[in-house]
Amino acid sequence: MKKGLMSFIVAAAVSVQMSLATGAAAEGEQTALKAAFVRNNDLWLAVEESQKPLTKEEYIRNPQWSDDGNWMTFLRDENRPEVWTYEAATGGMRKLGEGSAVKWAPNSNRLAILSGKTLSVMSADRPSDHSQDRIMDNVGEFSWLPDGSGLLVSTAPELQPEGGWAPIELYVLQPGGPAGAWTKQLFYRLPGQSDDFFAVQTSSFKWSPDGKWIAFIAKPTASLSSDANTLILISSDGQSFVKAGQMLGYTDWFQWAPGSGKLAFIEGIGREASSNKKLTILEDITALDKHVLTPAGFADNDFTWDQNETIIVSRRKAAAWSSDEEERTLPILARVNVRTGQSKNLTRGIDGYGDYAPTIMNNGLLAYVQSGQSSAEVKLLKAGAKRSITWIPMLTVPEDYYGRTDWSEVIGFGKK
Repeated sequence: MKKGLMSFIVAAAVSVQMSLATGAAAEGEQTALKAAFVRNNDLWLAVEESQKPLTKEEYIRNPQWSDDGNWMTFLRDENRPEVWTYEAATGGMRKLGEGSAVKWAPNSNRLAILSGKTLSVMSADRPSDHSQDRIMDNVGEFSWLPDGSGLLVSTAPELQPEGGWAPIELYVLQPGGPAGAWTKQLFYRLPGQSDDFFAVQTSSFKWSPDGKWIAFIAKPTASLSSDANTLILISSDGQSFVKAGQMLGYTDWFQWAPGSGKLAFIEGIGREASSNKKLTILEDITALDKHVLTPAGFADNDFTWDQNETIIVSRRKAAAWSSDEEERTLPILARVNVRTGQSKNLTRGIDGYGDYAPTIMNNGLLAYVQSGQSSAEVKLLKAGAKRSITWIPMLTVPEDYYGRTDWSEVIGFGKK
């Protein structure tokens, strides 16, 4: 198997005709395959065909790599999550503290950690330097600015003494204040509750490639959010506010094209992933010009852009959700031409297994998760190949919620 995997990787790296290739990989540069993953709830490391455990008898979730691939964070403990780092060069691990969410800054080894409602920032190589810790309280969500110079945050849900919910406020946080303190500037205050808008929290934020628009999900209370949320776009100058459509509250279900102003998202209400979920393209934001790419009778879920005119999506036959696992429809992967709407199946259905979470790797290979009721593995598919191969077997299967599984809980692909 090792020999087959290595030859598969090398062939992919040197093929300049690969339709999946992007950037340096398209020029024939070989990039090592690397991933952190969870097996039997322990953290493992995969580099090319080599795989080794990093923890023993632990409960690990959400591995994610720094931008340069030198560091990785993960959450430890199911009941009181702790943020830990792993240094690739030394294999050393270090606890940074408790936290429910952590995000790496672009182009640096700084990370922001949310613990309760308190947001902190520190450097992975200097975790004992707490001069930048606790930069804001009452934080609901956060994302780094595209250049890493600061953070955009939303306030946490807050009931007002007189009743009702306080409007969500968005703030820009940046270093540069007295004694190294971070400054806090109001960027936008979302509308209050009305007949056509209600939100008490947001998702994280995603900028368009040109930096002119910010996309995020505005979420109502938990019971309502399970079935419907509003996809919002705000211009980076704070002058335009656009409600793009209704969708579930999954941040991987809305993505900007890598080199254009097109935004793709899975539109549709209802908590079931198996019905009323349409891959939708928003091309002209101000005119709200959007079109659906999902054929009648199907439902789309996880997807990834393949350059600017193609999307790879996890697609299944539409059906009402069933409590009987044997009666549920399972997805395969399809490549969709954004301009024409034409699609081509990339994988073939296997009884009892579905294909999820497509990801374009740095060397141009397509990685995805193939999962059944109690087992899952990461597969690799080369452009033009008729069959995929298994890269990572025995992947822990996270909890399924009406047909949708958050695979980022158990797999984090290395960028470099």
